[in-house]
Amino acid sequence: MFIVKHEDRIYELIFAECSRIVCGGTKEEDDRVKLWRELNDGLYWANRGCRLVENEFGILGFQVAGQKFNLYVLIRDHEDISRLFLLRSVDIPTQYTDNKKAVFEFVETLLLLRRILIVDLSLLFNSRTRGSDEGSSTVSSPPPNT
Repeated sequence: MFIVKHEDRIYELIFAECSRIVCGGTKEEDDRVKLWRELNDGLYWANRGCRLVENEFGILGFQVAGQKFNLYVLIRDHEDISRLFLLRSVDIPTQYTDNKKAVFEFVETLLLLRRILIVDLSLLFNSRTRGSDEGSSTVSSPPPNT
């Protein structure tokens, strides 16, 4: 989990769900649903705290299932519907290999995760909080001239 504090609020921007090196399809699917729920909660609280632009800000999640690394992003679109996207699914090189492509794809996926996190942090820190732009119903008048 990656947590950041912005204007006295704490936001969770990355969630992880990890399984054993040997896991079945049912366990993998259950963990994916569990990750989706965590991402949905994180996106709800981020949108509740800040006015974030739809289709730009996303909560990241990754799932380690067996020797697979799945990178997901959950984004809220213009119709206020949350959409989960599988960005990458790569093999984790757990032991020495001559397969340079597998290592390259894994490192590339980690760099993609980092790049999206940097963009999310920028969007979060440059957004307005929900309470900052709500108008006050109190009308103030200038002090009387005496």
